[in-house]
Amino acid sequence: MAGYTVYLDQVFIGNLVMNYAILWAAAKLARIPAKKWRIVAGAALGAFYSLALFMPWKTFLLSVWFKCAASVIIAAAAFAPLKLKSFLVSLGCFYLASFALGGLTLGIIFFTHSGRVVSYNGVGSVVAERFWPGIFLGLIALWVAGKGIACLIKKGSFDRLFRLNLLIRSGGEQVNAEALLDTGNSLKDPMTRHPVIIVEYAVLRPLLPREVQVCFDKEGEPDVWGFLGSLGGNRGASRFSAVPFQSLGNVNGLMVGFRPDEVLIERQGQFVRTGKVVIAIYHKSLDPGGGYNALLSSELLTPVS
Repeated sequence: MAGYTVYLDQVFIGNLVMNYAILWAAAKLARIPAKKWRIVAGAALGAFYSLALFMPWKTFLLSVWFKCAASVIIAAAAFAPLKLKSFLVSLGCFYLASFALGGLTLGIIFFTHSGRVVSYNGVGSVVAERFWPGIFLGLIALWVAGKGIACLIKKGSFDRLFRLNLLIRSGGEQVNAEALLDTGNSLKDPMTRHPVIIVEYAVLRPLLPREVQVCFDKEGEPDVWGFLGSLGGNRGASRFSAVPFQSLGNVNGLMVGFRPDEVLIERQGQFVRTGKVVIAIYHKSLDPGGGYNALLSSELLTPVS
């Protein structure tokens, strides 16, 4: 049976390059600020693990549970410390980038091979023969695909896939809002634990009582606590609350929360009612381009009968 020669330094360096690209792509996808030396450290761990194939006890090292453990260690080396949710997102992006780059590289290697492959050793020979061209072209393909998708997103080509029309009703009045589906919006009302929809004040104004309009029509940031304190025992005061939030440059933000009578989401040409929600009133514009004026949590896409 014909064999082929494997150079461990080539395997190590090749995997180091690929792992760096994978971790870098995962950091970009998960929007995690990762330092270069941390990515190099994670990539090096992955490259050492790739040599497990050539160890006498490789069956143990290549088991599914050990691969999962190795993935967690590699991601932790590159991205930790993170909150559990953020770390799981980064781990998922790590797997996504791994499968994408691995599939591209192997696809290119065998696409550019014109002969027949009739055995396992034949597969290894083809990979060894075209190892570096496959990695190089795979990295280029991944970079081009990433740039292309980023360009399409920037141009708004996918916007309609993530935009939904809302109908908000309160006190016999109703308004429409164009909502962007925001997977990062996990805000909860601290009092009721109901999910929060962020909506611009300009859209909600017809639904709001005079006291709210006076508060938001003033220049500058709304005085949330001052407004809530001014309500006292007024009828409808129970509809309002303070909704804390965090954003870039604002770690202790507050918005006025408003509980409407009903919120409906347009799905496939029909409006379906959501569960109980809180509307957080945002005094500025959410989108400078005017494409949307509300941010909707994916948690609210399950209709209520």
